[in-house]
Order: sequence, then C-alpha cells, then structure tokens
Amino acid sequence: MARHRILVVEDEENLRDVLVEVLKRDGHEVQSAGDGIEGLRLTQDSRFDLVITDLRMPGLEGPALYEALRQQYPDEPPRVIFMSANTGIEEYARFLADTGEPALEKPFNLADMRQVVQQVLSRKPRA
Repeated sequence: MARHRILVVEDEENLRDVLVEVLKRDGHEVQSAGDGIEGLRLTQDSRFDLVITDLRMPGLEGPALYEALRQQYPDEPPRVIFMSANTGIEEYARFLADTGEPALEKPFNLADMRQVVQQVLSRKPRA
C-alpha cells in the first residue's frame, strides 16, 4: 500500500489516538489535531493527501474546515472523509449531500474506516 500523508481532526482524544495508531500501522504518515482551528493551521504548514475530520467540533467545525481547505488549495484540495454521530441532523445531511464526500457514522468499526480510507485514497482528488 502506498504511503500517504493523512491529517486526523477530532476533538475526542481517545478516538483521535486510535485512528492515528491504526493509520500509522497501515503505513501512512499521520498528524492529528484536536479541533478545526489546529487542523487548518497544520494544513498551512504541510500538504495532506487526506483529511479525516469530525463534523462537529468546538471552534471551527468540519464544514468550515472543508471550505477553508478548498479555498486554500483551489486546484487540488485534499480528499476528505467526515465522521460524526450527527450525520442525520438536517444541516449536516444537506452539507454531506452537497459535497458528495463520504461520512462515517459514529460509532464505526475500524475495518469500515480503513476500507473507506483505501477507497478515497485510490480515487483522484476532486477539484
């Protein structure tokens, strides 16, 4: 499997640590952030192939982070996977439908997460 640069943005520390560990074991180079503001700062310092982000976080939520990444890298934004226990909330459901980006419904199992990561990394980035 090819080595990719992945950023995990998740305010729940235990879940963030597990995701980072699993992705590193899969051979990826992984950084993490506890909120969208820190995640956005990290993307200004480095390019990532994939950003896995929570939809709901203190400070900068997932949708705002997504829009900021698209503005920051208009020609080739990083691929994004959202995760949330709130994908059924109307504003998030509409946002996810509009973007067409994949979402993992919490709680999810790690095998499903790894499969979605592989699928997303194997497709061409969206412009």
